[in-house]
Amino acid sequence: MAAARDINPFRFSGPLSAEDMIDRDPEADELLALVEGGHSFRLVGPRRYGKTTLLRRVLETAEREGMATVLVDLQDVLSIGEIVVRIERAYDRLKGAVRRHVDAMFRSWNIGLALGGGGFTATLQRNPNVDAESVLLRLLELPAALFDRAGVVSLIAFDEIQDVLAVPGADGKIRSVIQHHTDAATYAFAGSAPGFMEQLFADPKRPLLDQAVAKSLAPLPLDEVGDYVARRFEQTHRDVGVALTPMLEFTRGHPQRSMMLAHYLWQHTPRGATADEGAWVAALDLAAADSAPLMRAIWRALTPNERRMARALAITTTPLYGDETAAAVGIKRASIARALESLVNNADVIRAADRLTLTDPMFELWLRGRGLVPESGDDDPDENGREVAADSGS
Repeated sequence: MAAARDINPFRFSGPLSAEDMIDRDPEADELLALVEGGHSFRLVGPRRYGKTTLLRRVLETAEREGMATVLVDLQDVLSIGEIVVRIERAYDRLKGAVRRHVDAMFRSWNIGLALGGGGFTATLQRNPNVDAESVLLRLLELPAALFDRAGVVSLIAFDEIQDVLAVPGADGKIRSVIQHHTDAATYAFAGSAPGFMEQLFADPKRPLLDQAVAKSLAPLPLDEVGDYVARRFEQTHRDVGVALTPMLEFTRGHPQRSMMLAHYLWQHTPRGATADEGAWVAALDLAAADSAPLMRAIWRALTPNERRMARALAITTTPLYGDETAAAVGIKRASIARALESLVNNADVIRAADRLTLTDPMFELWLRGRGLVPESGDDDPDENGREVAADSGS
């Protein structure tokens, strides 16, 4: 009989299942309490911080308690028609009696919506001039219609809600409908860009002002991460050993990076063995090599002054707003605050332990490998993230 296959217990690509989450029990309980009280909330946290996984956990619990739950992914939407398609697809994941009620309503409305099949995408292909705004307003009324028809209360989660800012008037249309759903639905709004989320929900000029209780995701407690990693190593007949401490110090409670480094560390620890410093170094090297293309893409998406301040946070030890730091990375002191604000607004930088730090420890490692290189087109790293240009000191 063949031996059972050794499967790596640390998954870091894509949202995790609720049972695979590290901690987040207090956050889940707090969000569920808001839902039970009929309070909508907005959840802000950097990318790869587990927002979607946490939302799914809350939705799964709400569904078990009898609510109709829908998770709408709004990342990179560019038009009203695309928002309609995303919401329609989210309802397509419903099951049982609730799905049958929604399907019946879509058929009776006769506006090109459908569960399964082409739905509104096919409608747009047949008639690009269809009035997508009217369809969106009708679709947003669905929780109220479901409540009237079946007495079912809904929890609707809009993930990456800040991206509707790219669609003129979209947030106003959403608010114009959902503000009347006091009894029929509760809404969860999640976003990865604090500045844009603030713009959506705290700007007096925006329609969604004060429409949701603000909640933020912080880094994971290091003791919780340590217990989780040690337990899963033990369950798969390994010992994380002395490698645990440098892993925790490096990842700083970053959820996805903690899982990623634990994955590679496990991979370098044979069954029945104990991870040592050599295994940790090998794991970190492999993670750095695998993530280099993403780090390069993050770098290229930053403005020149944002790049300079990212370098300063990763490499320099002088006061952040001082002349020495400004000279080291080639930025004017007057521009430092503005560049930092932009990095914070996009969650590339967070405040931890009363200081600003780069959110992604892998990006920080990548920047340290570059050093203080000149700002030009030829200072991109090679395939493994190593510096290929000389250090100009500017």
